Amino acid sequence: MFRNDNDALTVMDWFCGAGGSSQGAHAVPGVRVERAANHWARAIESHAANFPTTDHYQGDIRKAPVWDWPVTDIFWASPECTNWSVAKGKKRSFDNAMQGDLFSLLAAQDDEEEPTLEEESRALMEEVPLYLRGVIERGGLVKAGIVENVTDVRAWTDWDRWIGEIHKLGYKTRVIALNSMHANPRSVHAAPQSRDRLYVGYWHESLGRTPDWDKWLRPRALCDTCGPVQAIQAWKAPGRDMGRYRSQYVYRCPNTACRNSVVEPEALPALAAIDWSLPGQRIGDRAKPLADKTLKRIEEGLKRFAQPMMVPAGGTWRNSATSILDPMPARTTRENDALAIPPLMVPVEGRDGKVAADAHRPLRAQTARNETGLAWLPFIAELRGGGSVARSVAESLATVTASGNHHGLVTPQHVAEHMLLPYYGNGTSRPAAAPVGALTTRDRYAVVHGQPAIDDVLFRMLEPQEIGRAMSFADDYTVIGSKRERVRQYGNAVTPNAAEILLCALVEAVTGEEIDRHAEPQREIGMAA
Repeated sequence: MFRNDNDALTVMDWFCGAGGSSQGAHAVPGVRVERAANHWARAIESHAANFPTTDHYQGDIRKAPVWDWPVTDIFWASPECTNWSVAKGKKRSFDNAMQGDLFSLLAAQDDEEEPTLEEESRALMEEVPLYLRGVIERGGLVKAGIVENVTDVRAWTDWDRWIGEIHKLGYKTRVIALNSMHANPRSVHAAPQSRDRLYVGYWHESLGRTPDWDKWLRPRALCDTCGPVQAIQAWKAPGRDMGRYRSQYVYRCPNTACRNSVVEPEALPALAAIDWSLPGQRIGDRAKPLADKTLKRIEEGLKRFAQPMMVPAGGTWRNSATSILDPMPARTTRENDALAIPPLMVPVEGRDGKVAADAHRPLRAQTARNETGLAWLPFIAELRGGGSVARSVAESLATVTASGNHHGLVTPQHVAEHMLLPYYGNGTSRPAAAPVGALTTRDRYAVVHGQPAIDDVLFRMLEPQEIGRAMSFADDYTVIGSKRERVRQYGNAVTPNAAEILLCALVEAVTGEEIDRHAEPQREIGMAA
């Protein structure tokens, strides 16, 4: 159950989506989520199901009596990310907002046209320093906190003035560009998706300590020269502090022996989020055909990624998978090979420029809409025994018994038409479905094959629980609502693994006590009785 420690540091969470920031806080030792607020009743229902001891406020934050709320030690805010820009054709008066209180900000909004439902949603960026100032004026103090938003908010014309208001209140800040796939958590699982976000960590100067950001923000990576390292973020343009991974920054090895070579931090693949027990449908059997753009993406993805490979599977002397386009490695008396074909993650929305991606890479950023499909080719069918089910080639085989091989590989027709071509001696080519010729200590066979038939590809959309896993939500985290509502809550949320490591850094600075970088399993999510 959720730990209700009276001496724990308290958190107020102006959360978004399903409340991943609260799950991240929940994973930090000595912390409890005291208060939470969101404008959407469904999101509040989900949050309350997981944190029943937390005080919840449902409504427009701008109309809430936050100045009368009990002060918490830590304040997480995920302000509205669509209204800070002038892109909608109007500009808010930042000066007027900062000269008064939350009431004046609301009055300024009321002077304009009737606000839309979208505008009556989450808090605005201005309200963070407004609240912090209101707490100080009442004799209280928020010790530290995080503001989370999209990376583009850094281009806001009032950015410097906004962060300057936080500095005026005695807070020091750290602007953090973090891709969720690089947030190495200590207890929740990592996020198998690429999701770039901006975070501003702030802590009051009266603490007398600075968070050890290097400890929590340098991801693990493998340098070809130096071995395992804690990678360093390196910006491509001098002076820049915000942007997206690969586009604006990379990671480098901290050692000079390799001349600080570029390294790729470890990341979970999209495969880690997929429930392979869920069936797909053969594209050729669909009653409603897939959109032309989706089909084209699948075809391009098959050309680029869906190449079968031979995978060592029996405690062998070999460690690496090999393409079936290469000769089969020498056979021994013990090793076995499995045939694997990578699945594809396929964008299905109508926007141009989107391409299918190998599921061995992290998912692209998840949004409030389910816009990703899963396409894959063969699967394993157990041919004997009652109640057996088919399983993806990405899964381990069921137990192999002494009674014989009872695992069949079901593939599209084109795989059965592959040819094995001997290139030593006088042998002749033969279908891949036929027995291979005698295997010697010398590689003898190459594989010749054609393009997969797209009608034979299996396809389905991602389910909400898979999107939740891609966001790094715990499997037992409860999200309430229709399928569309659950997808929206997941896609709008902060990834818990990112929230966890950021809050760990702040909690160390607040308490002066170290937290183990990789430690005990996550505490159970508090479920309602």
